[in-house]
Amino acid sequence: MTTHHALRPGTWLSYLSELSTAMLLQAQWGGGMPFHRDAEVAGAVADPVALLPDGAEVRLDQRIDGDRKIVAAWPGLLAEIDVRYSVTSLAVVGADLASVEALLDRLRVAAGEVTVVPAGSVRMQFWSWHGKEAVLSTRRVEAPAWEEVAGNYARRTAAGLGGLMSATDPAARGGRLILWHGVPGTGKTTAVRALSREWSDWCRPHYVMDPERFFGEPRYLLRVSGVDEDDEDDERWRLVIAEDCDEYLRADAKERAGASLGRLLNLCDGILGHGLKVLVLLTTNEDVGRLHPAITRPGRCLSQVEFEPLAPAEARAWLGAGRGVPEAPLTLAQLYALRESRPDTTATDHGAGGYL
Repeated sequence: MTTHHALRPGTWLSYLSELSTAMLLQAQWGGGMPFHRDAEVAGAVADPVALLPDGAEVRLDQRIDGDRKIVAAWPGLLAEIDVRYSVTSLAVVGADLASVEALLDRLRVAAGEVTVVPAGSVRMQFWSWHGKEAVLSTRRVEAPAWEEVAGNYARRTAAGLGGLMSATDPAARGGRLILWHGVPGTGKTTAVRALSREWSDWCRPHYVMDPERFFGEPRYLLRVSGVDEDDEDDERWRLVIAEDCDEYLRADAKERAGASLGRLLNLCDGILGHGLKVLVLLTTNEDVGRLHPAITRPGRCLSQVEFEPLAPAEARAWLGAGRGVPEAPLTLAQLYALRESRPDTTATDHGAGGYL
């Protein structure tokens, strides 16, 4: 019978960036370092070497296309710090499990301390599907406080958003789906950023850049939802955000998008979502009457808010004295166009895009 000692692992070293993987693989394969643990920290560490505890021997220090990789060794331990896509990935292998976990925790805490985002912004995770895997990147996004932008919304819209912004315990409330609908230019994207900031103490925003792949590829949905992750040190919820999801929410969604609608509903309140701390926020330009009844049925949504244009009186108050406005409801985009004396194109263009 062939043992692992008689085999030799093969690694294609076509690129210099693969050297660190080969070093950790060799350490594990040799049998002297059988334990492996890894973690990710949102944000890019400017100087990974500064994270290393005393006594580290740096065996690899690479900078390729702006990315940075460090491999460092201690007696019985080998650690990799990989900084790319504005994410700091950590991996530790070693001879003793307790030592491996202790070093990983130390590196994770140190990385977290130097990637804190400044006030007035949030660290948002961005997901996309490349080839056969979900790729995570992250960056700092400027985010207003709700009180700073509440005046940009029609009275009923602001009332619906206000209660959601102050929520702190979604587990005690029914529904895991947040549905925002309304014509383009009514401020849905601004509200997404404000909600991300208001919830930042207990919830991480995860923005899906390609919803058509997210709902269509089960592995993608599982990865973003954190199904396979077990991070006991982070008790925060995940807010999965997908904008312009008209195709998956219409009344004929099952015919148009196949099983995508079913996967969405299963994540929100089915077997898949059971036990997960995941909320799903979807935005659409569709009228609620055109949405699939399975989406809008009572109890499905944690929050369902219609983003309405501002009524004439609200629009005049928003613009201030001395500015005449048409006696008709206006979207936030139209109001900004009036304030800045820009041509208004929203009346004839209701397509996707033009985020506000």
